[in-house]
Amino acid sequence: MKSKPNIDQLVEDTLDSVSNINMVKTPPFFKEKVLNRMAEQDVEEVKRVRYLDWFTPRYQAAALVCFVILNAFALLSNNADSGNDENVENFAEVYGFSETTTDSFLYQK
Repeated sequence: MKSKPNIDQLVEDTLDSVSNINMVKTPPFFKEKVLNRMAEQDVEEVKRVRYLDWFTPRYQAAALVCFVILNAFALLSNNADSGNDENVENFAEVYGFSETTTDSFLYQK
């Protein structure tokens, strides 16, 4: 069997390895370049938000009224269709989803 390595020594080696890290020198004006790029991205975000400026509350209310009327019309036309129940029953009988009075070889009451 392998013996367990000395955990304390491994922890010390890991902590000592941090002292070997050297400082990184950044190019001049790096901060300014990054800040300028971030400012440009903020301007693009503002332009995206202004894309829907025309959708004022007046248009929102009109769209909401049209949406409610359209949904009401769809519900009323769906309720007026009384032949739908027969179609569903026929579909269920054809595909064997409904209870039948006939016995089959696989299922007997």
